[in-house]
Amino acid sequence: MPTLLLIDGNALFYRAYHAFPKELTTPDGKPSGAAFGFTRILLAAIKTHKPTHLIACFDTKGGTFRDDFYDAYKATRAAMPDDLAAQVPVIWNIVDMLEIPRLSVERYEADDLIGTICAQAPSHKDLEVIILSGDQDLVQLVTPQVSMYSPAMGFSKATLYTPEKVEEKYSFTPHQMIDYKALRGDSSDNIPGVPGIGEVTAKQLLSQFKTLDALYKALAAGDPPGIAAGVLKKLRAGEESARMSYRLATIATDAPVSLALKDAQLSIKQPERLVALFEKLGFKSLINELPSSHRLATAVADVFGSPSNHPEEGGAKDASTTLDTQLSPILRKMEEHGVMVDTAYLKKLEQEFASEISDIREGLTKEAGQDFNPDSPAQVGTILYEVLKVPTEGISKGKTGYTTNADTLEKLAATYPIATLLLKYREVTKLQSTYIKPLQELTDAAHRIHTSYAPDTATGRISSRNPNLQNIPVRSEQGKRIRQAFIAPKGSVLVAADYSQIELRVAAHLSGDPVMIEAFKSGKDFHAETGARMGVDRRVAKIINFSILYGKGAFGFSQDLGISMAEAKDYIEQYFVTFKVLKTYIDQLLVKAKTDGYVTTLMGRKRMLPDLTASNFQRRSAAEREAVNLPIQGTAAEVLKKAMVDLSAKLKKGTMILTVHDELVLEVPEGDLQETAKLLKETMEHAVELVVPVEVQVKSGTDWANLTPLDV
Repeated sequence: MPTLLLIDGNALFYRAYHAFPKELTTPDGKPSGAAFGFTRILLAAIKTHKPTHLIACFDTKGGTFRDDFYDAYKATRAAMPDDLAAQVPVIWNIVDMLEIPRLSVERYEADDLIGTICAQAPSHKDLEVIILSGDQDLVQLVTPQVSMYSPAMGFSKATLYTPEKVEEKYSFTPHQMIDYKALRGDSSDNIPGVPGIGEVTAKQLLSQFKTLDALYKALAAGDPPGIAAGVLKKLRAGEESARMSYRLATIATDAPVSLALKDAQLSIKQPERLVALFEKLGFKSLINELPSSHRLATAVADVFGSPSNHPEEGGAKDASTTLDTQLSPILRKMEEHGVMVDTAYLKKLEQEFASEISDIREGLTKEAGQDFNPDSPAQVGTILYEVLKVPTEGISKGKTGYTTNADTLEKLAATYPIATLLLKYREVTKLQSTYIKPLQELTDAAHRIHTSYAPDTATGRISSRNPNLQNIPVRSEQGKRIRQAFIAPKGSVLVAADYSQIELRVAAHLSGDPVMIEAFKSGKDFHAETGARMGVDRRVAKIINFSILYGKGAFGFSQDLGISMAEAKDYIEQYFVTFKVLKTYIDQLLVKAKTDGYVTTLMGRKRMLPDLTASNFQRRSAAEREAVNLPIQGTAAEVLKKAMVDLSAKLKKGTMILTVHDELVLEVPEGDLQETAKLLKETMEHAVELVVPVEVQVKSGTDWANLTPLDV
């Protein structure tokens, strides 16, 4: 049975903070008790319950929607201690290293995010949900499908709350916890309850009347028997307080957060990074507690699929966080509306792809001189390196033999036709299994697909799931054939707008490089301009431009261009002679990032990069590439999101239905095409003012693959 462990992050690290010695520190003297305790109980819960999926929910700084109707909510709670606050980024890093999605949404508590996910669980009867928390508030969420695993203060024992266990301990049902707190109050959250009503009286009242509503209905009809006159007086005087307390104690189940279950699967792909982190933190005793790499296959469809906002990694509210909050309801509307697909076309395409796969397999057998399974890397390796005697010089070797990955096959394709066929086979079978078949299964009665969007990637880009539209190949013929299935309904057309070289324009803005700025202001093709200045063709210049944006060094250049390291170094030197200020920007960015431990986007989205100071060269180099790319790519993502928010406020005739990378697609009535396309272009081009002009290309058509340029 698939099991989802929902982690109440804040409750867990507060409990750990108070349970473990304050003197516990990392080898370099930083406080670590809360982080150690948090990790220990989390690993213990994983070991005990063997979850297949995990999600961690955290509070955000600032108020919640409860403050709107009760200013004093949690007003008596002390501010987070400094030595605990210092450990929060460490805890987030541990969660990230465990590859557990962590969710946080402004104005909602972690409890509300957990409540929302639990509320969606009943539609998936084969899913077991376990809440990991020490907060009794969450008891109200317990059902036959949802239990709560609560560690004791010392963490030596834990209780698993089922509906039966809740009644055994509290003498009322899980949902009655709300009524109980409405009567008794909760001093920890400053929920007033009914003044003068204590634990015993509250439980007696619930035993007799079951709910707060039933109690006050009885009071409205007279003096119910069995209640002392003094209690009756307190109840009547405190009704308003009780009603408000009920609202305060009720965990929301409609927060704008959810997650595709497949993206929450427990799968630690880089355990060596966890081990290194634990050693650095002094958590060596926990290394043996790490779960083995859980790559558990599951046939469960996605449970959840809407927005999940990662907590802003520095914890502070910024423009980027606000933008994600504004974007959330827009993404929900897009999901609800969906995009129409041609199901008859998809059925035909499935047959065509099946025929192509059969033909490719025949070709592979012919090239190999024998039959083999192209889905098996081991068998492919045997055919390439033992049967066909492909030279292995320069090809990396792992435990199972020489690699047969895509990069290797692409290098071999120029000489060995079988490599070309293998690449083709992998592309076609992947598209068949990832898109053509699932798209038919996911189509509703109205022939619409409802993909799920979330601005939750590392850079803040909007991702899509179930299905993931980001990975449909843009340039290949097969990808185009799949995009052709996405259509406009009768009487409407699709209008798509795509930012032109937005990341390079952002790089020009952030760096202030005068050569870049002049090229964009003059309207020149930037890749062609780069090529002309460096004496290379546009294709090579384009590779160089984007390699720089992705922080690649000489090795990356040489791989991308298929040239020697020496030539790659020459290209880099020549490039930075041309773009001197860009070079200075990158150098200063890296210095600052290593000092701060993070980078930020134009709107303040923060990304922690602890590996910038790692002793391991590969980890440090990867972090340096991220440090260069994330501010640029993240800012480009903010430009698109800001455009979507602005457009939502202005759009009268048409509906946003798709967004992929730098593209936004609308469904527009035919008669409103020109007016809406003009609004779309103007809004996108002026969403964020950069020092260089922002250009948007607009196209229209009846399906996503066959769009033609539109003059607006």
